[in-house]
Amino acid sequence: MLGSTWREGRTVLMISLILCIMFSGCSTDSNTTVPRKEEGAGSTAVTLEWWSSASLGLVEEEEFQQVLAEYKKVAPHVTINFSSVPTTGLDEKLNVAIASGSFPDLYVDAVNRLVPLFTRGVTTELDAYITEDYNLSDYMNSAKDLMTIDGKMAMILMEIRSEVLLINKDLFIKAGAEHLLPDSKTKTWSRDSFAKAVEAVGKLGNGVYGLGMVAGDVAYDKFVDGYIYSDGDEYTNKDYTKITYNSPGNVKKLEGLIQLSSSPYAVPGAAGNKIPNLYELFKQGKVGIMMNDRGDLRREINDGIIPKKFEFMNAYYPTDDGSKSKLFVNGSGIAVKKQEDKVKEKEAAKFALWFSSGKSEIVNKLIYQKYSKLPSRKSLQALVTDSQGKEWAAMPEQAINNPAAIPNYQQIRKVWFNYFQQAMLNNGKMTAKDALAGYEKEAQKLLDEGNK
Repeated sequence: MLGSTWREGRTVLMISLILCIMFSGCSTDSNTTVPRKEEGAGSTAVTLEWWSSASLGLVEEEEFQQVLAEYKKVAPHVTINFSSVPTTGLDEKLNVAIASGSFPDLYVDAVNRLVPLFTRGVTTELDAYITEDYNLSDYMNSAKDLMTIDGKMAMILMEIRSEVLLINKDLFIKAGAEHLLPDSKTKTWSRDSFAKAVEAVGKLGNGVYGLGMVAGDVAYDKFVDGYIYSDGDEYTNKDYTKITYNSPGNVKKLEGLIQLSSSPYAVPGAAGNKIPNLYELFKQGKVGIMMNDRGDLRREINDGIIPKKFEFMNAYYPTDDGSKSKLFVNGSGIAVKKQEDKVKEKEAAKFALWFSSGKSEIVNKLIYQKYSKLPSRKSLQALVTDSQGKEWAAMPEQAINNPAAIPNYQQIRKVWFNYFQQAMLNNGKMTAKDALAGYEKEAQKLLDEGNK
C-alpha cells in the first residue's frame, strides 16, 4: 500500500513538472530560468524596395552593394532591392508608380522632387523615428529649413548646395579687368561691375566670351532666375497664395539679363544652350562667367579626370548695391514611403536614418569623397578638403523661399520656361515685361488650383 501510494505520488509529481515546463517555462533546476521573449525582440524578415536617382552620385551596382552589405551587419533581417533610376522620363515613372501603388519604400532624389512627394502624401514624416543619438542638431540650418515642411520632417538631406556663379579669374586678369572680379572675401559684386566684366572679358575675342547663359530646358530656370531674385521679388508670397514675380524691379532685371545675353560678349543662342555644351566651353577656358550647377568642374579636378588649367572662384549673383544675393538653396537626400504596413515603414525609416547618420565610412567615402558632394551635416565638413568646396559650402546664407513647396510647382515651372525662353531669344519674340505678365496670369491660375 505504501509503495503504491509512493509510486502514484511520484507519477503526479512528474506530470506536474512536465506541465510546468511546457506551459510556464519553469525548470527543474531552481538556479536556472528559461528567458522570456521580449515583445518586439526578434525581428521579422522584411524586404524593401529602394529607388535612387543620380542626385547623390550613387549609380553603380557595386556602390549599392557596398552600402547594403554594411547595412546587413546592422539589420540582417532586412533585404533591400535597389534600382538606379535615370532622370529621363523620371516624373512620368514616379506618377505611374504612385498611381499603381508600386512607389518604393525608399527614394533618393533632389529637393524639387522630394518636397512634392511629401505634400502629396506619398512619403511620410520622420519625426517619430528620429532617435536621440541621430544628432539632428548637427545639420546646417539651411538643410533643416528645407527638410521641414509645415513643422514636420519630410525628408533627410545628405547634400546641400546653392546655385551660385563660377568665375574664370584668369580671363579677368588677361582682360585687364581684375578690379571687376567679385570681392575675394565676400564673393559679392554689383550689377554694374558684373555688366562691365562681361563686356571686358568678351572683348578678348577669339572664341572667348564674358558670359555663358543657358535657357534651353525647363530645369534651367534657376540659372535665369538667379539674376532676378538675387535682390528682387521671389516667385510667390510666403504662404504660396500669390505670384509676386511680375514686379517692376524684376522686369528691369530681366531686361538687363536679356540685353547682356544677346550681346556679342555672351555665348550665342542662350535660348537653346544646354549645360553640357556650356560646361565644355568653360573647361576650355572660353567663358568668364557661368552658373555653378552640381560642382562637376570641382569634382573632375579633384578626381584627376581633368587638369586644373586656370584659377576659378565661386561668386554670388550680382545685386544693385553689391550686397550678398539671395540664393536658391538645393540639396539631395532620402525619403520614406507612407504606408499602412508600419513594420515596413519603420524598417525603411531605420535604413534612411542609418544611411544619413554620417557614421558609415562607406557611405561617406562614396558620396562626399568619390562624388564630391557637400555635406549637410556640420560634423562632416572636414571631408571637404578643396578651397572651392569650402567656399561653396559656406555660401547658402540667404535662401529664397523653397520653390518646390509651391502648389503645382512643376506645372508652373513649365509655364515660366515657355515665357523666359521666348524672351531670351535673340531679337526675342516678346519683351521682358510681356513675358513676366503672361507668366503671372497663367501661373496664378495654376497656383489657385493647387491651393484648392
